[in-house]
Amino acid sequence: MPGIEFSHVVMRYDNGTEALRDVNVVIPEGSMLFLSGHSGAGKSTFLRLVLRLESLTRGRILINDVDISRLARRRIPAYRRHLGVVFQDHQLLPMRTVYDNVALPLRVARVREREIGRRVRAALSSVELLDKDRVLPGALSAGERQRVGIARAVVNRPKVLLADEPTGNLDPALSESVMSLFRIFRSLGATVIVASHDTGLISGMGERIVELADGRLVGDSAA
Repeated sequence: MPGIEFSHVVMRYDNGTEALRDVNVVIPEGSMLFLSGHSGAGKSTFLRLVLRLESLTRGRILINDVDISRLARRRIPAYRRHLGVVFQDHQLLPMRTVYDNVALPLRVARVREREIGRRVRAALSSVELLDKDRVLPGALSAGERQRVGIARAVVNRPKVLLADEPTGNLDPALSESVMSLFRIFRSLGATVIVASHDTGLISGMGERIVELADGRLVGDSAA
């Protein structure tokens, strides 16, 4: 899954709203890209299309030259195993420990328990939370919960890491820490796409920024 290409992508909902309008963008393998724009600009729709949570109206989305819009429904779960997702609200299971939350994608994929233990410890170590493995999410700070969400997203070694407003509830120092983690995973070979409206934060990262407005691509710092 080395590259992502949006080719003349249109996403129109049943009520007639066009969330994306003729979007064209190429994201090379192992790169990091920020999606910028106001609320409703189309950032979340962009990510949902990559995840195949939505079906586009027109155009093509190629992942490693495969048009994912044509994937048979039965193949979508296997496709998603190559993706990691970080949400703004963490979506952690409150009655499961940090360890069990991070292990969840591996258990769904029926990975052997010994391998699960090794990968979970590595993922928690990467976000500096190995000592919190037996703690429930409610006992963690907001920044720690977000880092658990990141560990869960990367535990299956995804080819593509998607993050939707991952710093929306964090203070500036924690926000920069989270973005630094994304850079680390990019350096390990993942393609990283982060949707964020925090222009001040992302403009200082020195990474490519693609700007959306009313569903249209209106800016690309790589152009």
